[in-house]
Amino acid sequence: MIAIFGNPKDPHAQEICNKINALGHDCTIISTTRCSLKNTNFIFSHNQGQPSTIKINQGSTTILIDDVRAALVLQPIFPLFSTTAQEFSQELKFWFFTWRESMEGIYAVLERNGVLLNHSVSNAMANQNKIRYISAPLTRLLKQPKTIISNNRETLLKFFESSHQPVILKTLHQMQLSLDGEPTMLLASLVQHDDFVDFGKTNECPVFLQEYIEKIYDVRLTIVGNQIFTCKIDATQSDAGRVDWRAYDLANTPHTPYFLPKNIAEEIINICTQLTIDYATIDICVNHKGEYYLLDINPFGKYLWIEHAIGTPITDAIARFLIKKSVQSHQIM
Repeated sequence: MIAIFGNPKDPHAQEICNKINALGHDCTIISTTRCSLKNTNFIFSHNQGQPSTIKINQGSTTILIDDVRAALVLQPIFPLFSTTAQEFSQELKFWFFTWRESMEGIYAVLERNGVLLNHSVSNAMANQNKIRYISAPLTRLLKQPKTIISNNRETLLKFFESSHQPVILKTLHQMQLSLDGEPTMLLASLVQHDDFVDFGKTNECPVFLQEYIEKIYDVRLTIVGNQIFTCKIDATQSDAGRVDWRAYDLANTPHTPYFLPKNIAEEIINICTQLTIDYATIDICVNHKGEYYLLDINPFGKYLWIEHAIGTPITDAIARFLIKKSVQSHQIM
């Protein structure tokens, strides 16, 4: 049994599951959405001297966690998010955090059993943290932009004064917001010194600023084990996507296959080895001097639009990686 944890409506979960089934192996999706968890039976049983068990029942699907031979976690648990104060009740908070602890228990057992892609959900989540991977000595070959993360106004203003390049504002954590009832996300944007003159007059959270790299193109990397799938993204002709290609102005943002130099490819695999991750999406860019900059690492990153745009077989690679892990786990157990 191979299990995928996430949203069953996520095309990534659907296509990976379908591919695994098409290759002759059993795969099921365990939903971690709020609506699904409200209709999920969870049973953890422990008796002294006997093995503990965890059983999950969702609709017609019932699995024992110890029967899972490989697992992919696309979304550990969906965040507690609501637009109404009423929904942020004490009862809902208690319900959510209890479910979070329960799901973390499942992932801990899967980690102990050695069946998780990325080995550990907690480690994968930690490796999303910008401060963690920017501060770690992961690479000497790829450059990193000059960075400041602070909620101190004087520190932020000095960053502008000392920067020789335009400055870009990013988010420390990407989350989905609602704008006029439509889901949206915050994109990176160019900012100026004067934007922060009045900063700090209220209790501000830390702000993530970087020197903007005058790039000639971006490269999106999808890592599956020792395989690297590369896509060149040229947003220089897009008014919407020039600063942040995630504006997805695809008509003006050509996506093309890209050959990654051998030394850069080896460095990317080395970075993933240091972080103990088998799967990640990594964003890099190239400037006019041909220098490579490391911009982002996401062990839960999306890839399907890349696969559809240039035909890279990422879904097949993930499916086969999980099948191989399942077979190896079955032989060990």
